[in-house]
Amino acid sequence: MNWIILLLFLWAMRRVYVLIRDSIRSRKGRTVKVRYKFDARQNRALALAHPIAGARALGAYANPKAPVPTAEQAQALRASLLHIVGLRASMQDDAIKAALPELLRRHWFRIDLDRLRADDDPRAAMAFASARVAFAVRTATLLGWLDPALQWEVLYQNAQRANDCFGSWEEFGAALARGRQQWIAGSRADSLGVAFDETKLAQWLASGDHPWRSLPWRGEVLFAPQEKRA
Repeated sequence: MNWIILLLFLWAMRRVYVLIRDSIRSRKGRTVKVRYKFDARQNRALALAHPIAGARALGAYANPKAPVPTAEQAQALRASLLHIVGLRASMQDDAIKAALPELLRRHWFRIDLDRLRADDDPRAAMAFASARVAFAVRTATLLGWLDPALQWEVLYQNAQRANDCFGSWEEFGAALARGRQQWIAGSRADSLGVAFDETKLAQWLASGDHPWRSLPWRGEVLFAPQEKRA
């Protein structure tokens, strides 16, 4: 019996160590691995924005037990998030909390897509928008602007849209890379994301610990219309 207690103690100590380590790394701006610790459905919805979450070293993005964003991280994210959802950078938190829920309920599917140009590739634009919506909605919740229940409602709808439009993580990832390239080429800013190419995408898809390799693209329906009425 004593060895079981010892194992539990060692496991608990390791968890504490990981949390402290990630918190210190986050404060120092070092790389923090984004670990997916929600259920399978939630992880699939969040993984659309994995390149962004990884670039921002946001450990709490997909792990409810990870440290919340630091004040420095929150400040660095704030203006970009408000720009994505179409709110003024000068808005105070109370005003954001009042405006954001209704804005997302009515217009989440238009984010970034209402800024398309005539020569934009629509599939690339869809992948780019899906990733940015996932990151913006999750991060807005981490910053206290959004209720978690509404967060998941929007994330599931966004993920279902992406799941209907693309056939695999490889297809989605390739479109996302093109989408960011065309966004930047059109003199539109993306301070949150990170550039990657087909070579990098292939490396991710071959890596056993990358969510685009470990998480299924197809699976349980992510969002059904009746869920909103329930």
